[in-house]
Amino acid sequence: MSALVLTERDARLLAYLAAHRECPVDLLAERFFAANPYTGVANKSPGRLCARRIAQLRRHGFVDTLRLRERAGAREVVVLAGRADQVVGEGASRRRVPNATRSHHARTLDAIGLVRRDLARRGGRLVDFRVEAELRRAAMGRRRTRRGDAFCAFPDAECSVRQPGAPGAPGTAVTRVAVEYVTAKYSDEDIRLKHEGFSLAYAGTLWFADNARTAARVTRLVGAPCSVLS
Repeated sequence: MSALVLTERDARLLAYLAAHRECPVDLLAERFFAANPYTGVANKSPGRLCARRIAQLRRHGFVDTLRLRERAGAREVVVLAGRADQVVGEGASRRRVPNATRSHHARTLDAIGLVRRDLARRGGRLVDFRVEAELRRAAMGRRRTRRGDAFCAFPDAECSVRQPGAPGAPGTAVTRVAVEYVTAKYSDEDIRLKHEGFSLAYAGTLWFADNARTAARVTRLVGAPCSVLS
């Protein structure tokens, strides 16, 4: 098998997976294959192009794929494989999302995709984001957690966003907002505590829920809109 020549887009995709640990194929297609990287022309079949490149990266040992089963059906999720460590840093392929939280992680990335599209539609921009595991790692540094350690409430993701400015004016300064995906398993107290903690640390919180009933409960408890992820 001949060597695979990595492109700049490949490098960015691998770095994205290193930062966020894993991502469904459909979201990678939207993020990296929506347009030709050289001409900027929109691709007619980003999903097909993404699947083809992921297959090539997998054959050469840079990524692997997993099946994520959700109520709406199965999704293919991409994770880093061992050879990617040569590109994005040693040990990156060993940082995985636990099986118990894999679905929640994917739904958080779905929510972030909605945030990015909504900002772009209104003339703003999602500058960057970090998921909960990244936030915890940054807060802990290199030391191990000890009994008695206390941390602030971590959102499912922290987004740096540039809100749209007034007509004819540049966008506003970059602000940090929390993104939280709530399921029916969350108690009222869980939601209240998260709301209180996020209010102290962020300029705002964007709430998402697994169904309309959960969304209505979130709105009642925190007094803010909550979008349902389809």
